[in-house]
Amino acid sequence: MFQKSAFLFLLAGMASAADVNFLILPDEAVAPISPYIYGINDKDPVDTNTTVRRLGGNRMTGYNWVNNASNAGNDWKHTSDDWMCAQNLHYTDCDKPGSMIKQFVEQSQKAGLDSLITVPMSGYVAADKTGEVSEKETAPSPRWKVIKFHKKGKYTLTPNPKDPIVYEDEFINFLVSTFKKASEGGVKFYNLDNETALWPSTHPRIHPKKTSYWEMRNLSEGLAVNILKVDPTAQIIAPACYGWNEFTTLQDAPEAKDLNATFGSYLDFYLEQMKELEKSHKMRLLHALDLHWYPEAQGGGKRITENDISPDCVEARLQAPRSLWDPAYVEKSWITQWSTNGKPIQLLTWMKEKIDKHYPGTKMSFTEYDYGAGDHISGGLAQADVLGIFGKFGVYLATYWGDLKTYNKAAFKIFRNYDGKNSAFGDTSVSSATDDIIQTSVYASTDTKNTGALWVLVLNKNQKNPIHGKFKVQGKGLYKTYDSFGFDAKSADIKPGKKGNFDKDHFDYSLPPLSATLFVCKGQ
Repeated sequence: MFQKSAFLFLLAGMASAADVNFLILPDEAVAPISPYIYGINDKDPVDTNTTVRRLGGNRMTGYNWVNNASNAGNDWKHTSDDWMCAQNLHYTDCDKPGSMIKQFVEQSQKAGLDSLITVPMSGYVAADKTGEVSEKETAPSPRWKVIKFHKKGKYTLTPNPKDPIVYEDEFINFLVSTFKKASEGGVKFYNLDNETALWPSTHPRIHPKKTSYWEMRNLSEGLAVNILKVDPTAQIIAPACYGWNEFTTLQDAPEAKDLNATFGSYLDFYLEQMKELEKSHKMRLLHALDLHWYPEAQGGGKRITENDISPDCVEARLQAPRSLWDPAYVEKSWITQWSTNGKPIQLLTWMKEKIDKHYPGTKMSFTEYDYGAGDHISGGLAQADVLGIFGKFGVYLATYWGDLKTYNKAAFKIFRNYDGKNSAFGDTSVSSATDDIIQTSVYASTDTKNTGALWVLVLNKNQKNPIHGKFKVQGKGLYKTYDSFGFDAKSADIKPGKKGNFDKDHFDYSLPPLSATLFVCKGQ
């Protein structure tokens, strides 16, 4: 679908060493591009024209919606406080029930974004905002409130903070009462907690024992059912796995060896259980299989997420997105050394195989990811590459984790606001190929609402040299002209580039080293 080496009929052998050939087939649709792949976490979207914003992370595991207290866990001295509401998000009225979430959703709506809210399910949430929780105060203790997924009595919008139990379906009712149902413009997506395999290390005061396969099955069932009873139009995004060892063994869960002998991995087990639960509940409890992906790829002895910008690490960062799809690319990481035994990761392909086998129709999401160096051109190109891959391979939802630094901001804008007027990449991925997948990446789209346009995004990943791009656009439609926009190593600002005309079905363009160039092609 993606790599079409057969396109070497483009006479690569006759081109000079700096030539790279690109073939675009606008009539060959690959997949609809989900608008929700252009998402972020709880940061200001500024002028990126992103589409969805997630409230998640470690703090949400212990979040008490009644008083807006949360616990930092191992990230900061197991402190329970008002930090998330008052200091991180700078909200007011932090003692009022649901105030933090209400203001978060209001901000998102004002910016035109949908919201994804994380709902706790580990058993306890912070009872107070009085500081560090000692080991002796591990739950159950007065420092924690018990959470339950279902309240038998009537819901209230103003629960008493002194009550011993926090009800999560009452929390969903608060959001529906405040913003209406998802289908009516309210909160559209819910995460079932966050990085559950790491509860014993991140939140040992809440959940000191190892998380188990069956525990996750039962907790996911209980919480998802009660969310959907309140809002049947909402979508469940789970299980928010932190990384490779959670994908495979739920961080060496007690029953991992025995159950993996039957299912293959934790995620195979999880998908199979969610399929069976749909049969018993007569409704889907999982809409998107949710992963976090912080690449382990290394260059020059440094992991790419460490923000190193030495040439070797830059090269590793530029190539790392290929681990999402490329059957010929083996990154340098402990994953390929010890887990895949030297074979490619092909993460998206691997996950699609699991979904097709165990729970067809489930979508894919990445609610946390980061390739590092967001203030360097290599980070911007990696981010743009990932967004292109997400669109081409049918990922449903993705929310970048971290501050929007200059270059990863540019990567979002090249897709969502390339002209400063919120003009965006099309909504349908179409066939595109390059004869040099090491030095370049290419993504193309058309749009159901603008049938006369074609968008082609090309990345030059060569650190030193420009590339002479030879573009052939082959199909029924005839494109006449193109405008160009881009950013490069000199500046993260997206600037208009050269305009040009097609010579029949092709045009040439010089691509600067370390650059992203978007062509907006038009017919008559």
